[in-house]
Amino acid sequence: MRLLICCLVSSAVLSAIAEEPLSEVEQWNEGVAFYEAGDATNALRVLRPLLLTKRYGARAAEAVAKLEFERGNREEAAIAAQIALRADPGDARANRNFTRATDGLQAERETKHIDDVLKAAQGKDPGEMLKTATYEARELLAGAASYRTNAPARAVALSDSLSARATALADVWIPVRETIAQSVTNQDQAATILQQISDAQDKTKKAARELSDMDAEAYPTLCEAERAFTRFLKLAAMPPAALAEDLLAQTNAWQDVEPVNDRPWQQEALDFTRAFRQKFPAWAKAYEAQAQADTNKPPFTAEAQAKISSLSTELEKLQIECCEKNLPPQQEVALGLIRQIQELMPKDSGGGQGGGQQPPPQGGEDQKPPQADNKDGEQDKNDGEAPRQEENPEEKKEDDGDSGEEERENSEDKAVEAVLKKAQERNDEHEAKKKARMRKAPLPPNERDW
Repeated sequence: MRLLICCLVSSAVLSAIAEEPLSEVEQWNEGVAFYEAGDATNALRVLRPLLLTKRYGARAAEAVAKLEFERGNREEAAIAAQIALRADPGDARANRNFTRATDGLQAERETKHIDDVLKAAQGKDPGEMLKTATYEARELLAGAASYRTNAPARAVALSDSLSARATALADVWIPVRETIAQSVTNQDQAATILQQISDAQDKTKKAARELSDMDAEAYPTLCEAERAFTRFLKLAAMPPAALAEDLLAQTNAWQDVEPVNDRPWQQEALDFTRAFRQKFPAWAKAYEAQAQADTNKPPFTAEAQAKISSLSTELEKLQIECCEKNLPPQQEVALGLIRQIQELMPKDSGGGQGGGQQPPPQGGEDQKPPQADNKDGEQDKNDGEAPRQEENPEEKKEDDGDSGEEERENSEDKAVEAVLKKAQERNDEHEAKKKARMRKAPLPPNERDW
């Protein structure tokens, strides 16, 4: 019995000793032992807690930076190298190690960010993404016009929020650019369009920085970014989406709603009608092919297509007259024509057609109709030692230079539209093949109707 008691007491003492934390010296020595043995995992586990200690912080940081760099963790290596450099800013070796750890880090971060954005955008329709982004840009435009009038603390909070939203908005251009890059075969044409997208993304990023700095130039920069989103939306929107935007713009024109970014709503309606008419024949043909392969799709008869073509021609003529003379009665008639076309369109909510839903109402106090929201190859060895933006038509006729510029812009728009159309066709084809595979694949046992 006495022997058993002694054994129990000894076990309790040993357990207490084992649970007692190591001193900094003991922890450092243990980390060095793991380091010298080539056990990077345990060396990092033991040395990391020492990074912010006064006695061993710099040496531990140097060792951790070297180990993380060798494992390819540049972010962690840069953080540790920075800690070591702060301990002795004049140390040449610490400066070299920090430079080596941070070299190419920004490009690596950007690559990872692009990969994350593309992964999150998988399966989403570029046209629908552009529509959502356009409305977000208009909301930001409205917020940027007035946030600086708030009390200082509130204005700072609003500027930070608007800046974060603008940064996220700039990311929308990444999947759009990727879709176009994969769909274009003409390299010269692709280079022009991709440059336009890069410029638009840069403007959005610039607006985010200016909003963060509470710079008064943020508003005009956002105006440029919003125009870019709207332009590409008009070029990318498939007929159902173009028709929905047409109805919204025509309603705002009829109700004389304040324009967004100084663009008359009637001209916006006309632009979307023209976008609809230009894309409709090819879209209708593609829809017919899909309807033949998928019996769940509603039919789209030749008579309905002919009627839609006739109505859209009449609509465009009426909207041109409204743009020139501002005639509210004709504007109301134009609304009726758009609704007739919508009734004739096939009621198909999916299939990558760019969406046909009207944006949610956002009426103001007067309850007007909804307004569109405003390398390293071989790694170098670490130096650390082992531890121890519309003009007057008459003016355009008088100025041949402006006319030529307009023709160039129209030519560019057509090129962009052709590319976006091809990208949409590839997306639709992919969706059709996926649905066909799903129809052929047998249901899993848990989904079968027994």
